[in-house]
Amino acid sequence: MLRKSPLALAFAVAWGTCPLIAPAQPTTAPAGADRPGPPGAAVVLPDIVATGQHEAQAERKNAQLQKIVVSEDEVERFGDATVGDVLRRLPGMTFTGPPGVAKDVRMRGFDKGYTQFLINGEPVPGTTQERQMQVDRLPADMIERIEIIRNPTAEYDASGIGGTINIVLKSRADNTTRLRAAYGRNGRLDVGDVLGQWSRRYDNLDVVLGLSYTVGAEDIVEDKDTLNAAGAVTQREHKPKPVKKTEALLTPRLTWAFGQDRLTIDPFLSLGTEDKRETSELRNAAGAVTKATVNSEDKTDQLGRLSARYDGKVGPGSWYAKLATQRGKSDKDKTTRETNAAGALTKRGLELEKLQEDQSYAGAGMAWPVGAHLLKAGVERRVTDYEKRKSVSEAANATAPLTPKAPGANDIYAIDETKSVVYLQDEWRVAAAHGLTFGVRYERTERDATDRTGNASSGSHTSANPSAHYRWAATDNTILRASVARTLKLPKFDDVNPLVTRAGGTNPGTILNPDKGGNAQLKPERATGIEIGVEQFLPGNRGVFGLNLYHRDVRDFIQKAALAEGPRFVERPYNVGKARFWGAELDWRVPLLQKGPHQLSLTGSHAELRGRISTAFAGGQDVKDMPPRVTNLGLDWQHLPSRWSAGFLVSHSPAFVADSVNPEGVREVKSRNASTLLDLYIRRVFSPTAELRLVAKNVLSAKKEEAVTKYTAAGAFNAAEAKVERSKPVVFLTFESRF
Repeated sequence: MLRKSPLALAFAVAWGTCPLIAPAQPTTAPAGADRPGPPGAAVVLPDIVATGQHEAQAERKNAQLQKIVVSEDEVERFGDATVGDVLRRLPGMTFTGPPGVAKDVRMRGFDKGYTQFLINGEPVPGTTQERQMQVDRLPADMIERIEIIRNPTAEYDASGIGGTINIVLKSRADNTTRLRAAYGRNGRLDVGDVLGQWSRRYDNLDVVLGLSYTVGAEDIVEDKDTLNAAGAVTQREHKPKPVKKTEALLTPRLTWAFGQDRLTIDPFLSLGTEDKRETSELRNAAGAVTKATVNSEDKTDQLGRLSARYDGKVGPGSWYAKLATQRGKSDKDKTTRETNAAGALTKRGLELEKLQEDQSYAGAGMAWPVGAHLLKAGVERRVTDYEKRKSVSEAANATAPLTPKAPGANDIYAIDETKSVVYLQDEWRVAAAHGLTFGVRYERTERDATDRTGNASSGSHTSANPSAHYRWAATDNTILRASVARTLKLPKFDDVNPLVTRAGGTNPGTILNPDKGGNAQLKPERATGIEIGVEQFLPGNRGVFGLNLYHRDVRDFIQKAALAEGPRFVERPYNVGKARFWGAELDWRVPLLQKGPHQLSLTGSHAELRGRISTAFAGGQDVKDMPPRVTNLGLDWQHLPSRWSAGFLVSHSPAFVADSVNPEGVREVKSRNASTLLDLYIRRVFSPTAELRLVAKNVLSAKKEEAVTKYTAAGAFNAAEAKVERSKPVVFLTFESRF
């Protein structure tokens, strides 16, 4: 019930603390309303087509590199709770995991780990073996804009083969106080958030304070059938797996001005929890229960940074210095209870896992104009310490004590990495309409990996990553672009753990049952990326059509292979493969109707995704979980006299089949059904300081159907399963006030 929910109570408190709602007013803002005013002055809420979106289009248009800019207005349009919800509407974005849940992003269909995430322009700890942040961990409330960088210049870290996503947190001190509260339901579970932002400008000091608390949920049910070689069902599993999540985010920012110089302190801290309850019931082909399992998993995560940056002016040029320390941490506590067909307890289990990734970095750089050139140079040093500790204990019945199991190969290890960077860049204005930005980024990474026995192994690699970006303003509103850049992907943390575990069972240590180990000597995967695009902007930056073609040629692709090491075979990851990824991306924002009381805008994107992997041992294969295309189509309507607005967005990807090798080195053929997601919103602005928004997401209750067939190393049938996951719609109401 609403009266019993803490989120509902917070909603009521936020409503009560806001100014009284006034009668509807004309949408025309007074002159100067877009400029910061004195503390306490009212601020007119933006319309759907807002200055923020114009600024985003202008930034995209004038940028020297190819990127898409998502404004604050766009982030707020559907009341998105997390960064993943925002990214789902952008060109070429796909996700793994349950239907309707935006968690592990796969930019352009690349696997996890190929997309680089930045917060305020700097990499963040992912605290996962793939080195990639989960996008459901960061609330969208505090975002000022999101930049999708297709190909990096030398200034950016070279770790984004698929692309780079830069999340810029609120930074403008506009003398505004913002309060927001939302409450809703995801199926049977509560969702919502509360938010407070406050900013002031005092002489030479800008202060921005933000605090939010978000409650998320996943109401998912999974049904899975296991099949034999003849296609007959041998086992059925029914598994509800609801998840409750919370995330608190604190984002203070202090900026001091000393003449033309600036000192910025911008820490952030995110604290999250995840409560997962899975109840699984197994039945045989006759329908009789054979086993039931209850898994209870509690997880806490932490992501924080303390950073400082000084930007100074010297003569016609500028310089900067930066220093930061940051940490990502995850603690998981999982209990398991299994019962047999008679309901007797047959197994208890306890799994404890701690992941921690500490990073620190320092750097300095300068920019100096020389005629038609702007020369840039910089140095950086980054230190990363990653540690994983996992323990599993089991008991055979309700009274027996829990007994620790022997640690697995990747249960306990530590990785220390140091990256040294030097970059040079030249932004050359060749002519009035032509610009060329080229540079090189030199990176050297040194790694020490220590396994659970204390055995240590070292590795290092050096890479010079050149880039070149060309921009031609054919007309004031027609921009043609082309770029080429070298990018990298560092190996997964698990893959560089040097421990070798000896195989047991039948034929141990042979090619059929090899020992398994990591490889601390792994090199990063290297890609040469080419982008060619054209952008047609509408007058006044009120809209855009964009078409972009891309190609990635990946070398030193990492795949597992079993090779003889003395008398035994050992399966390790090696740099033995190559891959190609290519495709086309189209995006648009078009005002269909601008005159009169009604305004109508069409938004959307379409991406064609292709990829192929080739290795010396497994031959050619498809890219796992890559749909052939992804389409988004949205429509936004606004009625100016009444200040009502509404819109929808539909996302679609077709069915597909992929023949690939999974992370365990096993060939599998996977088919997936077509997927369609529908989101709706309706908004009412009551006064210059108050608005109400009703949002419905995943209205069609998306369903994911997968069929997987696995094969042995000899190519014979091994196992098959058919799985269906069902999700529930999310509906919530948001009240917001700015004053």
